[in-house]
Order: sequence, then structure tokens, then C-alpha cells
Amino acid sequence: MWSLALFGIALGVYCRTLAPTITWRNDSADSGDLVTAAVVGGIPHPPGYPLYTLIAGVGVQLPLGEPARGVAFCSALAAAGATVAFFFAARAVAGVDWIAASVALTFAFAPLVWAQAIIAEVYALNLLLVAALLAVTLADHPRRLFFAAAIFGAGLAHHFSILLLAPTAVILLGDTVWTRKQIFGAGAALLAPLGLYLVLPMRALAQPPINWGDPRTLENFWWTVSATPYRAYWNFAPGDLLARAAMTALLLFAQFNVWGVALGLWGGAEMAFARAARTRRRVGALALGYALTLGYALTYATRDSYVYLLPAFAIFALGIAFGIGFVFDQLTRARRAWLVRALVVLALAFCPAWNLAANFAALDLSQDREATTFAASVLADAPRDAVIVARGDQQLFALWYQRYVLARATSQVIVVSEELLQYDWYFDQMRRLIPGVSAAIVPHARLDALLAQARRAGRVVYPLANDSPGAGRK
Repeated sequence: MWSLALFGIALGVYCRTLAPTITWRNDSADSGDLVTAAVVGGIPHPPGYPLYTLIAGVGVQLPLGEPARGVAFCSALAAAGATVAFFFAARAVAGVDWIAASVALTFAFAPLVWAQAIIAEVYALNLLLVAALLAVTLADHPRRLFFAAAIFGAGLAHHFSILLLAPTAVILLGDTVWTRKQIFGAGAALLAPLGLYLVLPMRALAQPPINWGDPRTLENFWWTVSATPYRAYWNFAPGDLLARAAMTALLLFAQFNVWGVALGLWGGAEMAFARAARTRRRVGALALGYALTLGYALTYATRDSYVYLLPAFAIFALGIAFGIGFVFDQLTRARRAWLVRALVVLALAFCPAWNLAANFAALDLSQDREATTFAASVLADAPRDAVIVARGDQQLFALWYQRYVLARATSQVIVVSEELLQYDWYFDQMRRLIPGVSAAIVPHARLDALLAQARRAGRVVYPLANDSPGAGRK
């Protein structure tokens, strides 16, 4: 009953505020890339997201309006599922259903969770896998090793950041002696989902218009799945780390308010000094996962790296659940315990309601069409066979979505990314679209060579200005 109610409430709110198309809100410029790749059978930006693109391929077929809305609906389903999975994880910690339900809904309506639940992005699915992994590893189930391995394998087929929770999972599962048969079964369940990465070279064989890395060779395959181009974003500068740590603290308070942060810290401390060795083992494992996830988010210096804090905030919310359970247990020993219980229940009902009311207006994307309005206006102004030079991810991905999804049958426009021309695989794609350009041209001269050849072929070059909408970089 709790599961169905939590899933329905969360999904209903998410659907009411769902983005109707791709969006630039919530740092979601990548939505245009992800949805377009799903529609054309292509490969989105590294690591290629094979599991996500398969799910998104179903989402684009849903009769919900634009294909992007169908993919956003998949995010809503994943986030609602994460709410249910988190409920089971919180119940394993707090031991009381209605406490776990209150914290699960509070987490569901936390602004960072909600923001990812209503857009076509990869992080809601990642949160579902993280919450499921926490629920399974905290449970007392004879097959939890197998289920944890299967979930972890699916996580690796989606986003490698789930590796940060590997030590946590190992510690939580280490309190049981597993047979050799169970270990081999878990190993098979872990490795099987990784076969999804073979979808990438298979898709690349068709040379789709969205084909990051063109992973038909071993070198290009590794470049894609290892997210090689994003390694440059690692930044350990002390000044930057301090500023990012301060922002993270503010984000924590934004998710759970002062009362939630206080209860989370209290709950974590109570677990750490609990008499039961198993409880101390659990808090140690969860604290390690929190620290690793936090360190990753702090040192990965992109504008949207705060989304990698979602697993850390989920772990912190488990501390809130334990803290509420401890307070409730202490207060109910007082006189007029029935009155105290009633007040605590009312307070717990107020917490998710507060997050819902406080964040609804800011997170409602149901009318947001800024990205597609921009892209549609560009294609309307440009000649039918123009070469459009896009600057920045927001421009590029919005134009990809407009060109290959919404205007696929009517437009012959070629969209060129100035930034991606540094990569040989992308330059080769552009050379196929604009024949006659030498492969030997050095990277800094590639754009000029392509545009010159396009003009010779009678195409109009349509460069977008750096200060035009969507010109911001990742």
C-alpha cells in the first residue's frame, strides 16, 4: 500500500510539472542530444548511455506529444520508482513505515530530485538505480547479493559514477557469508548488463547523424565509453574546492531545510555510536559512500556537477529517517505519549507538503519551450539547405533536436559545431555532409575549410553569434 501511494503521489506531481519538450532549464542542455540520439538510433555524448538510450527509444514512441516529453515521462517514472526504492531503504534504517514514507516523499520533492524528474536527462534513472542498490543492500533478503549485483551492473551500463558506491555495497553485503554458487551467480548478474555497450558500435555502423565518437574501432569505442573528453574537467584547485563546498552546503539546506539537516546529522551520530555493531557497520558504509560521492562532485568542475550530489543527498536522507525514528522513540516514553505521537505524525506530514508547496512554482516546466522556440526560429530564418554554425551545447543540441526530430522530413540544413571539430570522428562526419574537404586539414582550420567548401557548393552559411540565446558552454 505504501509503495503504490508513494509512487502515485510522486508521479502525479512530476507529470503535472513535466517539461513538454527539450529544455535548457535545470542545466539540461543535454536533453536535445539525448532525445535526438534516441529518435535517430544514434549515440549521445560519452559514455554513450546504452541503457538510457534503449529506454528513451521507448519513450519517444509514447503518445504524449513531442518525443522529448515521452522521454521526460520516463524520467518521471524513474524518479517515482526511486521514491519507492528509497522508502524501503529508509524503512530498513528507521524501522517504521510512516517515518520512511514521510522522508521518501520529502526527498521526492527536494528541488534537486524534482528538477531531474521532469526533464529528458540521465540522472533520474541513475537515482533509481542508486536507491534500489541502497534498498537491496540494507535489506535482509537471502538473494540480496544477486539483486545488488544485477542493479550495480545495470548502473555500470548507464553511468559509471555508481562505482563510488561499490565500497558501500561491499561492506553492507559483507555481514553475510555467501556460498561459491551465490558469488558466481552474482558475478554473472553484474557482468551481463555490460553487454549493452555492444549496442554502440552496432549503431555506429549505420552512421546516424548523432554519432559521438563513431565507436566502430576499439580506440573510438574506448574514447566514448571512458568519457575521455571530460577528464579535463577535473579540478583540485583549493580555492575552487572551497567555493564548491560552500555551494554544496547551501544545496543540502535547500533540499531538507534546517530541521532536516539537523535531524540528519543527529541520526548519523546516533547510528555511529549505537550499541549494535551492525548499525555502526551500516553508518560506516553509508558515510564512506557519502564521502566518495561528495568528493567526486566537488572535484568535477562542470556547471552541472551538482547533480552528482543526488546519491549523497539520498544517503543523508537515510540519516534523517534514523534521526526521526530516534526522536520519536524518545518522545513516546514521555507522559501523554498519544499526544506526542499525534504531533510527530502531523509534523511528518507537514515536511513533504512544505517541500511540495515551496518548490512547485520554481520547478514547474509545463510551459517551458524556450529551447525549441529558439531552434525553430533559427531554422525558419535560415535557407532550407543552409550550413548553421552552432556555438555551445545549448545551441547545438537544440538545433539537432529541431533538425532531426521535429523538422526531419522538411529540412536539409547542416548544423556544424565549432567545438566538436577538434575531434577527427566529428570532422569526418562533416566531410561526408560537405564533400570535397581534405582530411589532412589541421583542427584550427577545419571550420573555415568546411564553410568555404559549403559556399562553393552553393550553400548559405549561417553563423550564430556567441551572444545569441543558448550560446552558453557546458
